[in-house]
Amino acid sequence: MADQVLPAAEPEGPMSDFGGMFNFFIDAQAAAKRLPRKWFWIAPLILASIVLILLGVLNMPLVQQAMMNQAPPPNVDPARYQRGMQIGLMIQKVAVFLSPAIMVIFWAIMALIVWATCSVINIQARFIELFNLMAGLSLITVLQAVVQAVILHAKGEPSGMADLQPAIGLDIFAPQGTNHILVALLGFVSVFQIWLIVMAVLIIAAAYRVTKGKAFIAIVPLFALALLLKLVGAFFTPS
Repeated sequence: MADQVLPAAEPEGPMSDFGGMFNFFIDAQAAAKRLPRKWFWIAPLILASIVLILLGVLNMPLVQQAMMNQAPPPNVDPARYQRGMQIGLMIQKVAVFLSPAIMVIFWAIMALIVWATCSVINIQARFIELFNLMAGLSLITVLQAVVQAVILHAKGEPSGMADLQPAIGLDIFAPQGTNHILVALLGFVSVFQIWLIVMAVLIIAAAYRVTKGKAFIAIVPLFALALLLKLVGAFFTPS
């Protein structure tokens, strides 16, 4: 029998999605019933956009201070380095207010990756269902951003760019001076990342009536790519 998505519990108004999106934190069965809803993703988009723009504005002074305190790499002209930092700061300011569009693009890319994997392993998922899945799960990432912002502001003035990513994973156990690529690898393993993976597996398993093992296989390429990008970012980030 082909895998089928669970039907929506019953026709509901758009406002119900604002309450229903919190199911993605803990209730996989209820979250799975949101996946077929064509416009469900709008509710998480609105909430995530408000929170991320607010955090971006509040964090911007610390980002600017970190850029000013960051020492230029060896053999790089300080004046040229500072000009590059100013351009980077301008890009960050613009990106804060473009975060809604950026999120939609990333959700679409992530949904396509999972959709491709589902096609290979014979899970008959539709793009809009997986797009809604990415939108709902993004709330866990938003909560992580809030926690990181609280830690960042509690620590005070950052001494460099590395301080803008406070440790919330296994990197909290890394001794000072640990290679920053290894720190990035350890930092990938956090409560929020595990939470995200667990909920993704449970929701896919509930929505398409497949085993948790098959659901896990469906999301492996997505999180493997996320880890790769994190490591590449750490490689090009000043120590």
